[in-house]
Amino acid sequence: MKVDVLVRRGDVVFPGQCIRKADVIIQNGAVAGILAPGETVDAVEIIEAENKLVLPGCIDAHTHLTMGPGEMGYETETRSALYGGVTTTLSYYLDAGDLEKCLPNEIATGEAKVCGDFGLHPCIVTEGQLDALPRLVDRFGVCSFKFFMIFRGEEGAYLGIPGNDDGFLFKLLRAVKHTGGIMPCVHAENIELIWLLKEEIKGKGEDRLEYWDRARPDFGEAEATSRVLYYAEKAGSPIYVVHITCKDALEAIRRAKRKRPGMVFAETCTHYLTLTSENAQFPGGKVNPPLRSSHDVEALWHGIADGTIDVVGSDHVPRRFEHKKGGIWKASAGFPGTATMLPVYLNEGVRREIPVELLVAKVTVNPAVIFGLAPMKGSLLPGSDGDLVVVDPQNDVTITASALGSDADYTTYEGCTVNFMPTDTILRGRSVVKNSHFVGEAGEGNYLHRQISTRRPVVV
Repeated sequence: MKVDVLVRRGDVVFPGQCIRKADVIIQNGAVAGILAPGETVDAVEIIEAENKLVLPGCIDAHTHLTMGPGEMGYETETRSALYGGVTTTLSYYLDAGDLEKCLPNEIATGEAKVCGDFGLHPCIVTEGQLDALPRLVDRFGVCSFKFFMIFRGEEGAYLGIPGNDDGFLFKLLRAVKHTGGIMPCVHAENIELIWLLKEEIKGKGEDRLEYWDRARPDFGEAEATSRVLYYAEKAGSPIYVVHITCKDALEAIRRAKRKRPGMVFAETCTHYLTLTSENAQFPGGKVNPPLRSSHDVEALWHGIADGTIDVVGSDHVPRRFEHKKGGIWKASAGFPGTATMLPVYLNEGVRREIPVELLVAKVTVNPAVIFGLAPMKGSLLPGSDGDLVVVDPQNDVTITASALGSDADYTTYEGCTVNFMPTDTILRGRSVVKNSHFVGEAGEGNYLHRQISTRRPVVV
């Protein structure tokens, strides 16, 4: 029998387990087997992977695909993701309207344009959305939701988002427990503290990333993280804290994990593992929560190594650089990152002598299991989707925004040289990046109707 794709003689990474020399075969869009290298196989397409790593397609669990380019972001940003070896993106969807009416249109818009597979994390911001939670799960296969602790008072008014409070947060966590199997994703910062400090610091007239960090301090993040972990414990809810940036918030996560194993999950982002308020570009490096100190970077890498941090994402925001104008207080927060997530993360993690198979788990099997994508995504198990990434660990690549395929016209890593840039990306058995060139098509990706899981055994 002739198979569709043979990825030959690669060093195949089994996330959280091992790396071994093998051939991977794909048939009818799915992984059909892992063979000893050199076995005779007839294939329509052969990808030579000698001296290269072969990974499952990566999952970027934290993106904002349309924030900037609008609906065209489904095309441009999933294309950019594929350049970086990300075959599945989960994007946050923020709308105060009736989600039962909004989501069908959003899903259809995305499916018409996406170059890779995608799912949505709707944000829960109104009582009506909270009441609809079980129906949203059943109808649309969304088993994760976003909550912003910072949207109090008029903080979200510019987005049409009403203010919330801890009572609404606790109601959401109780609803999560009663619905069962879904995951609340929480942005944890103390906005009242930020309001106070921001006005004090703005009066000093300083215009550096360091002052954004001081206006949204690490202890405001740590306090909010501790608070939502405590509420989740009392509500009996699982909890996933997004974009952890600092040592104190990480310590709160570590304590909560010991107390409630299998119920507490943490994410950080590549930029918090590699950039600081001192070394990042200004104003391109403005982000929420802010970049922190080298001390916090070291703490986060310990969290990667010891399993406290489960997932690494990008928090990809593809606004163009023109939105960064006006100084530190007016520049928009966030920057593009999905295409650089994997190579920058692996480059730094390997430099720190963390095993590749452990690093890869944080961007493949872990988000797949936590967010209802397993076993079809995040692994190379026979029968799983034929999503593969071939990475050359020896090839030096200088990062430039022009080569990343995003609508955003800049990257915070411009000019940085890294290894581990993908050369080939395969989506459900079809090459979409070949020899570092995009060969896919808009509309080729699928919307992922995710499955609720009440058990989330995550590897380290």
